[in-house]
Amino acid sequence: MTRRRITTLALAAVCTAVPLTTVSAAEAHAGTIGALGFGVTKCTDIGNGKVCATGISGSPAGYDAAYDKREGATVTARFQLMCINGFSKWDNGSFTISKGQRKSFVFSVGNQGSCKVLLHSGGTAYSSPYVVIP
Repeated sequence: MTRRRITTLALAAVCTAVPLTTVSAAEAHAGTIGALGFGVTKCTDIGNGKVCATGISGSPAGYDAAYDKREGATVTARFQLMCINGFSKWDNGSFTISKGQRKSFVFSVGNQGSCKVLLHSGGTAYSSPYVVIP
């Protein structure tokens, strides 16, 4: 086997073993300031789970929104980013989430200062604390 083929097979094995959708930036770096440009993750417990926000520096800079659902029935929800400077942006559309799942969305909007994540579900909006990009 050639060296190139072995490298390709090794890379394919790693990519297959680690699905990209299972770990969000907020989950991987919760509560820490990482060397990779992840700020402190801040969460609000909303009873059946928690809604979290994390600032992300780098290219492109932005904010990670996450919902970690611990219990309750499956719901449909959306994320909205709201910043102190008046900037607001919605995610790319509604999603469903069930007990035991974590969903996240990265708002690649550059540094907007202090921002929070709103989780809209069932006619109610749940808010994370404000975060900043490190």
